[in-house]
Amino acid sequence: MLPDLAVRPAAVMGLDGACIALGLVVACGLVLVVHVMLYRAWPAWCVLLRGMLLCLLLPGLGLAVWWPCLTHGGGVAGCLMQGLCIAPAAMWPLLRVLDRIPPGLSRTAGGLGADANMRFRLLWLPLLGLPVAGVMAFSFGMIALCAMAAVAAH
Repeated sequence: MLPDLAVRPAAVMGLDGACIALGLVVACGLVLVVHVMLYRAWPAWCVLLRGMLLCLLLPGLGLAVWWPCLTHGGGVAGCLMQGLCIAPAAMWPLLRVLDRIPPGLSRTAGGLGADANMRFRLLWLPLLGLPVAGVMAFSFGMIALCAMAAVAAH
């Protein structure tokens, strides 16, 4: 049964949603940085990173929704933790698409005369447009769900 959110102030839900989004952005940024660092030097470590993200996907989503009940609200730190728990599910589709792209594709396009704007419009946008849109839609839905769970626990 959904909690009665009509008596909760909208500002509290907005603040919780913003904190969850901040935690999600920070965690996704860290995952991307680690992926880029490992992809250049050790491909076997990238397989380990993707495996860890896959193992944390469902437990992270469950913990993100259950977190406010565990900490009885938790405040800003709890909302940041919810965002960190959502990150493996948000990053998995994007990392899968990045792995399928040949490593020298952007360099080849640059060698053929494509500037940065053309590479973005004609190369990266078609390759990453749909996965990024799907990840953003999923993230917004999970942020709203976790914000409602955090407000209900206050």
